[in-house]
Amino acid sequence: MDRSKLTPMMKQYLSVKDKNPDAILFFRLGDFYEMFFDDALTASRELEITLTRRDAGLEEKAPMCGVPYHVASNYISKLINKGYKVAICDQVEDPKKAKGIVKREVTKIITPGTFTDDEYLKSDENNYLLSIFCKNYNVNLTYTDYSTGEIFVTSNTFLDNDDLEKFLYNEISRISPNEIIINNLNVLKMNKNLILNTFYTNVLDEEETNKFNLEDVKEHFGVDFINSYSNLLKERNETEFKSVNMILKYLFDTQKINLKHINKINYFNNEKYLMLDESSKRTLELVKGLNTFKKSGSLLEVLDECITAMGSRKLKKWVESPLNSVVEIENRLDLIEALSSNFLFQDLIIRLLKDVYDIERLLVKLSNNTINPREIFSLKKSIYSSIEIKKELQNSGNKFLKDFSKKILNLKDLYDKIDEMLIDNPPIVIEENRILKVGFSSKLDDFFEISEKGKNWIVDFESKERNRTGIKNLKIKYNKILGYFIEITKSNLDNVPDDYIRKQTLVGSERFFSVELKEMESKLLGSKERALDIQYQYYNELKEYITENINYIQILADVLSDLDSLISLSIVSSKNGYNRPKINTDGFIDIKNGRHPIVETKNLSEIFVPNDTKLDLENNMIHIITGPNMAGKSTYMRQVALIVIMAHIGCFVPCESANICIVDRIFTRIGASDNLAMGESTFMVEMKEVANIIDNATQNSLLILDEVGRGTSTFDGLSIANAIIEYIAEKIKAKTLFATHYHELVYLADKYPNITNLTIAVDRREEDIIFLRKIISGYSNNSYGIDVAKLAGIENSILKRSSEILKGLENDKVNIDDNLENTSYYNNTTIKDENIQKFIDKIKEIEVLNISPIEALNILNEIIEKSKEL
Repeated sequence: MDRSKLTPMMKQYLSVKDKNPDAILFFRLGDFYEMFFDDALTASRELEITLTRRDAGLEEKAPMCGVPYHVASNYISKLINKGYKVAICDQVEDPKKAKGIVKREVTKIITPGTFTDDEYLKSDENNYLLSIFCKNYNVNLTYTDYSTGEIFVTSNTFLDNDDLEKFLYNEISRISPNEIIINNLNVLKMNKNLILNTFYTNVLDEEETNKFNLEDVKEHFGVDFINSYSNLLKERNETEFKSVNMILKYLFDTQKINLKHINKINYFNNEKYLMLDESSKRTLELVKGLNTFKKSGSLLEVLDECITAMGSRKLKKWVESPLNSVVEIENRLDLIEALSSNFLFQDLIIRLLKDVYDIERLLVKLSNNTINPREIFSLKKSIYSSIEIKKELQNSGNKFLKDFSKKILNLKDLYDKIDEMLIDNPPIVIEENRILKVGFSSKLDDFFEISEKGKNWIVDFESKERNRTGIKNLKIKYNKILGYFIEITKSNLDNVPDDYIRKQTLVGSERFFSVELKEMESKLLGSKERALDIQYQYYNELKEYITENINYIQILADVLSDLDSLISLSIVSSKNGYNRPKINTDGFIDIKNGRHPIVETKNLSEIFVPNDTKLDLENNMIHIITGPNMAGKSTYMRQVALIVIMAHIGCFVPCESANICIVDRIFTRIGASDNLAMGESTFMVEMKEVANIIDNATQNSLLILDEVGRGTSTFDGLSIANAIIEYIAEKIKAKTLFATHYHELVYLADKYPNITNLTIAVDRREEDIIFLRKIISGYSNNSYGIDVAKLAGIENSILKRSSEILKGLENDKVNIDDNLENTSYYNNTTIKDENIQKFIDKIKEIEVLNISPIEALNILNEIIEKSKEL
């Protein structure tokens, strides 16, 4: 492209585009944002808008598309949701005063992690930007929701790449960012399949990060943030967190405005919370349903009755990061009990919370000076509600609610300031409207009074002129270009008086003015313009005053979101019949008539059958659970894990009573999944998950293992499952629920005093079976696979043939129990070739209902072939 031939405007466009090559450039031209060349092709396709062309000075016209500036957010949000980066190029000088081309600059760069338009953001979810800094064996992460101003940092030290990958996987899954910036291209490549699942990933040069000096721009972040960061470094014995520098530089470069709503940095310490890896969160459906991939069908959906968006976001954090401190858990339980024990008081707080705006997301607008009068009025209402809430909590008569009320800051001075100045329900736009109260400024009142009298004069003048001229449809109109004018249709031109002066000719009418109208216009417009100028000055002073209190407003918002989450949990507890759990540090879990919180709310047509659970570090450490397919083993195990998690959240739990010990981690191995993109089969994924559990579980962990070993051949899977249970019983000694169709494993209850057998009760009536969903002591030697196939609607001829094959196989049943009892994982005893005949002679019985007929025949054939070899 020969740029020398371009028009001046196109040269200006390309010079801006050169500095932002990776962003779609929204270039302001009059009332539109226009895009050209490749950006136009992309935007027209993604936004489904018309592609046109414009003369650029070249032989061929340049591709062009555009959107009206006043609805640009709608189009920008669509591009952001598709993972694009958008640069906003605005006119930065008055076109009327410009000499030549109007000066334009990029005023903001919008990315998936910095998008703040609350009309398009999900109100109950955070929009996180994450920065990752990796060097040698150290990594630190910083993440922020720019729309709320919260910012967190966490770090770790590693010995190898596997640990790094696990840490990043769990942390990225926990944070769930919409955008990632990272300094290390190699780490990006190593975790490409994980990191690139986010909308947008950017590699930030380390040299650029090192150039960033926090002191040079500290006025953009505020003194409170600088102090908070300094204190954090002292607490953690660090000189700096490079990931913090990365994220602040990125925000500073993209937003190009002060960031004073980011005023406190928090350290996220994993040790303060019950640790849940991504696999456990996913399979237990904590925040997303397994089938919906959304909030629907999750524990969060059950628990979320929050009134405010801030509360919903806070509750999601609680669910993803349950507490492990008895004191903090009991504190939440005390508050929930106090709120749920008085329905009238609970309802009163709910009504007050309904007037609380999303203050957190309002503050970013306050910080970047885009807040409108309606939003300031919403802030005033929110502060008033907080004052009333504080008063009600103080007068509640409950010690715990009184103590909580002390956390709610009293911002009455701020309320009074806004109330003194701002009218009720002010308009969003202030350019042409009054937003300040009468009586606040006599000078302002005088100018607005002249302006209002002028409007009345216009009405009277129009009526007078109609009577004087006899023109009944004569109208007095106004626009910014012509000012006030008299409009008369062509059919009435003969009646126009001589003192009217022609101003403009239209197709069907003529426009005039008179000396009298012109004189009043001067007074009217002058007073209105002066009034709006004075009002704007006062409005800016109000915004500055509120901005000075931004830190206090954020503290208030945080406490109100806590209260909203507590109210939500109290509502759910009352509605669903949950009870307060006892919390212990003695290592045992005792649940009476426990229920699955998600299943019971989703299957209202069925009566949920409750079950007891007892786990401890002695006789009830490991439960081997056998029983039919579809009988409810997986539901029961998930139920136990969810009740434990809910107790750690500080929530009441779905049961008659519960005494729950503090656990450090919950691990789950449930369901079948693969990772074909990385060349991993279902069984490989299963074994990796089991390996992670074995490596990281402790005596204080809770393990939920479902059908371990089922992804390979029967003998291999049975051997692996047996060895894993032995290792847990002898080495880890963690509380474990182990569901299996390997009925041969029940012998382990005789071998280990800390292992017990449980099964699901079944009632057979003639040819049908009924699942009673009740956990009882004992074991099952039947998986009722053919019965389940019948329930599923399998063809009768197939069922009949299956039964015939099964009978034939049962006639040749073998038993490997004796061999398992004499084999230990630790002495590495193996069955040598010369002992195969002895092994076969000892086989008495084998249950094969849990495998396919083909697999069973293959196993039988393998035994026969080995026998022939001897």
